[in-house]
Amino acid sequence: MRTILVPTDYSQNAHNALLYAIELAKATGSGIVLFHAFYQPLSYPYHMNFTTVVHELEREKAKKLEANVHEVRESLFADFSLRFLTTVPAATAEDNDIHKTKSGYHAVSIDLEPAEKARLSIKCVCKYGFGFDEILKAVDVHQADLVVMGTRGGGGLQRALLGRTTTAVIRDVQVPVLAVPGNVKFDGLKSIVFASDLSKLPTAQVFDSLRVFVKFFRSKLQVLHLYKKDMRQDQQENALAALYTLDKHLHDIDYEVVFQQRNDPAEAIQDFVREKEADLLVLIPQKHSFLETLLNKSITQRLMVNAFVPILALPAVNTQSNNILLENLTEVQL
Repeated sequence: MRTILVPTDYSQNAHNALLYAIELAKATGSGIVLFHAFYQPLSYPYHMNFTTVVHELEREKAKKLEANVHEVRESLFADFSLRFLTTVPAATAEDNDIHKTKSGYHAVSIDLEPAEKARLSIKCVCKYGFGFDEILKAVDVHQADLVVMGTRGGGGLQRALLGRTTTAVIRDVQVPVLAVPGNVKFDGLKSIVFASDLSKLPTAQVFDSLRVFVKFFRSKLQVLHLYKKDMRQDQQENALAALYTLDKHLHDIDYEVVFQQRNDPAEAIQDFVREKEADLLVLIPQKHSFLETLLNKSITQRLMVNAFVPILALPAVNTQSNNILLENLTEVQL
């Protein structure tokens, strides 16, 4: 993973998403493109052309964005820690320039993480246009490997995912999108839940995106497959055959596959995420998938939780599946 695109509208949720993206970038060695799209009616002197005016506006907006990044960098130094160590040999302390207390009882080690995060590459880009369209263009122009977006959060999955722009980006973009609720802070990715219909597994490229997260953060991966009591024979056979596909594409990581017979997949996933204390829920938005079920308004009210986890939406198998997802939210079949 080389480039993370972070769209922002200067809201607190977008700010939180940037802080989350900074943590991801630090762990993966990625650069960040902080992106802001804006649109406003333009009036300008007759001797100037439209393109010149737009470019000037984009430069002005970029300066504001850079000032915002400067404030974020400064804020990273607000929280730090000092470690007081009694067991550091004198030679080691001198070699590593570790300071000693006046009494000499302790060697003091300064937390360098804030400085490391502040040095991360953050490129500021502003474009005149509508948010959704410009974000899709920016993914291609900057060759982003991941899009990190803030969501309203604070409740069920519908509040977390159904922001208009976020939903549109998940539907049409061909790279993973990480939706970060506004009340969630990065605390590692120790446990990842991948809820998927094993009878409709995606391509190897999609699995590569999942493997990046699992390997970088040494996460414990739980693959959850839910099925109904009246599951057809062919669906059962496809699900069992998918175990070979998982074995092949996840060949270098440990994982567990959990089969649960449930009639309410949304409630089951919520319970499973809680039980495993997951730090990330991974879904694939395609027709008749679990994400489609979760977005169904009739069950969203039962998904209200005190705190929710970020959701990584992997690219769908094809664009048609994505379009169907948003057009038929109430027509859910597993």
